[in-house]
Amino acid sequence: MAEIMTTRGPISPDQLGVTDYHEHLYVEPPSWLHKSDPDFALNSVEKSSEELQRFAKAGGRTLCELTAVDFGRNINKIKAVADNVPEVNVIVTAGYNRPSYMGRWVHAVSEADMIRDTVRDLTKGIDGTDVKAGIIKCGTEYNNFNESGQKLVRVAAAAYRETGRPVITHTTAGTMGYEQASLLIELGVDPHRIALSHMDRNLDAGDHLRVTKLGVYVGYDCFGKTKYGPESARLALLREMLDAGAGHRILIGNDLGRPSYWKSYGGGPGLDFVLTEFQERALASGFTKAELDMMLIDNPRRFFAGEQ
Repeated sequence: MAEIMTTRGPISPDQLGVTDYHEHLYVEPPSWLHKSDPDFALNSVEKSSEELQRFAKAGGRTLCELTAVDFGRNINKIKAVADNVPEVNVIVTAGYNRPSYMGRWVHAVSEADMIRDTVRDLTKGIDGTDVKAGIIKCGTEYNNFNESGQKLVRVAAAAYRETGRPVITHTTAGTMGYEQASLLIELGVDPHRIALSHMDRNLDAGDHLRVTKLGVYVGYDCFGKTKYGPESARLALLREMLDAGAGHRILIGNDLGRPSYWKSYGGGPGLDFVLTEFQERALASGFTKAELDMMLIDNPRRFFAGEQ
């Protein structure tokens, strides 16, 4: 499928440009989650627009907004942010994040109803709007691939079979990625239409290489987050993956789903980090501009275009 759906309608692959494959622009977290961790609330259209403008000024042209319905998606607010920064394409998601965010809902709602709602978001519009999702999401828990997680994977696979839209998963701390990919492929999802997020939470090149050998993309999105270890370790992982010939299966983002990560809220590293400080450090560490362009431009274009 050459058409890529954004908040403003379809675009072609050559309009993607520099792409952040996994991000959040506006989040209204479930009340229980907000109570336990207020740092999940990204609820200012003004500050989100300011942050997205930084991304645009740094050269960013497409951002994948992965806030699923169970994490607090508000499509009207997301579209308002996107409309404030028209130079950036914003692609939003259908599907579900992970069982723990859904709580009892993951058991109470039938698989058929989840598939129906996911397909509706992709083909008709989200929450009564004409904004259609361009991504399907599913996710699992830490070191756990139980029935609830498998249910969300099955829903994503069914939605893919109906729509052909790509699947971007949530892995908790980089675990269960291989299991997610294997089940999605078994259920009919083409490997080159699957990307596994947060894989750099687990800096294990061997594990990542077995995923890419399936034909699946690995997503790295922890750059600038020192709580997950030093940047040097993430750069070393990237270098090992590139040297092993897997560079064409890497997507890069930043997954900044907390106000404390945003400059507009007084935090950091900010939505422009990957395109500024990270790129500068990578180039200084011996990466080439061609390698960075492959991961930020060429790979997302092939992923969304459905090219092998």
